Amino acid sequence: MCRQTALTYKKQQCRIRNMSEIQQTTPSKFRQQLWFKVLIALILGFAVGTLFSENLALIDSATAKSIGQWLALPGTIFMMLLKFIVLPLVLSSVILGIASSNDVRAIKTLGFGVIYILLTSTIAIALAFLLAGWIQPGAVMNSDYLGSLTNPDMKQLDLTENGLIGIITGIFPNNVFSHLSKNQMLQVVVAAIIFGFGLLHMDRKSARPLLELMESVQSLCMTIVLWLMKYTPIVVFGLIANVIITKGLGAISAVSMFFANVLIGLLCIIALYLVLVALVANKSPMTFLKNCREVMALALATSSSSATMPVTLRVTETLHGVKPQVSRLIVPLGTTINMDATAMYQATVVLFIAQAFGIDLTNTQMVTIVLLSLVASIGAPGIPSSSLPILAGTLASQGLPVEGMALILGVDRLLDMGRSVVNVTGDMTAATVMNRFINDDSAVPNKKT
Repeated sequence: MCRQTALTYKKQQCRIRNMSEIQQTTPSKFRQQLWFKVLIALILGFAVGTLFSENLALIDSATAKSIGQWLALPGTIFMMLLKFIVLPLVLSSVILGIASSNDVRAIKTLGFGVIYILLTSTIAIALAFLLAGWIQPGAVMNSDYLGSLTNPDMKQLDLTENGLIGIITGIFPNNVFSHLSKNQMLQVVVAAIIFGFGLLHMDRKSARPLLELMESVQSLCMTIVLWLMKYTPIVVFGLIANVIITKGLGAISAVSMFFANVLIGLLCIIALYLVLVALVANKSPMTFLKNCREVMALALATSSSSATMPVTLRVTETLHGVKPQVSRLIVPLGTTINMDATAMYQATVVLFIAQAFGIDLTNTQMVTIVLLSLVASIGAPGIPSSSLPILAGTLASQGLPVEGMALILGVDRLLDMGRSVVNVTGDMTAATVMNRFINDDSAVPNKKT
């Protein structure tokens, strides 16, 4: 059964790679390649957004926001369709990724993946402490401005509810259909892992119908992805323009040091990924970065690593050359828990607010912030501004003023775009690194076949 599934995988990968190459090289003119169209769309989106934003005030605010909503409509529909196929794609990919393997390699891939993710997330949090301690973004805040802040109307997420036992038990699924309907990706991934190992130990005749169904679901989802990618430039233009129209560039000036702090942190994480690609995966960092540009542009526009996941999966296999048995385990897992940028951002915001209000954190509080930031990066859904409720819970748990979040709300969506870019790059990096160490022994037959 494993040998048959592996052969099917290779056929699917070749078909998707051929379609991707045709899409990117026909016609071969530089200006007609998809990534170049997306880059032009990004520039035009920023230009049009600035033109209609309140910074220039060429038209009234209500009209500008209405224009922004219409410009973003194609992108809204695009994201809805991507999210529509994300969970079926995750479920089928993880199941097939395990079922096409053997026990040892599947456990090895998942184990290495989790260890790698926890390690890079911890490094990202440590980076947040170093940069915030050096730049001191909260030290320049006006005390009069701080006194005028009000508590934002936001539901706070209590990360300590039910303690560690509650966090652990919450990971495991109890109703897969309920988790699918509620877009709870972490539970869906765990359910798919359980199903995959179950199929791995079934006899060939009993497992074949479900495996064939999963292969069909996966092929269908990837076909839809290829259709949608043709409209990426229109989507990127509209979404970027709407964000600039809605938020404006003036919001950055009030918290410019914080904004710069986060951007430097994101660039440092990208640099870390390139070092890992060069030293561990033994690949050219510049080639890797060039192959990431399509996914990075889409993540920048959508601010959602979950919505970008189908494209991330396709690019990871076709351009980065990662084996399907690795990519279809690591990318869905990474989209769920590999959020280094989110971990770094969580810690940076907490330190920024503490500095702004002149609160000295104890060693115990700093250790707690590290742990909560790590948990938050794992538990945060890959959707725009998903970290805000978790941030409120982190601040409240450490006795810090939750109203300090009002300081960063104006720039959160802009920074969320950057965080999404880093998070999807982290997923591709993780898959590329894991691909180096996971041998292609998919042809090893199942003991019960």
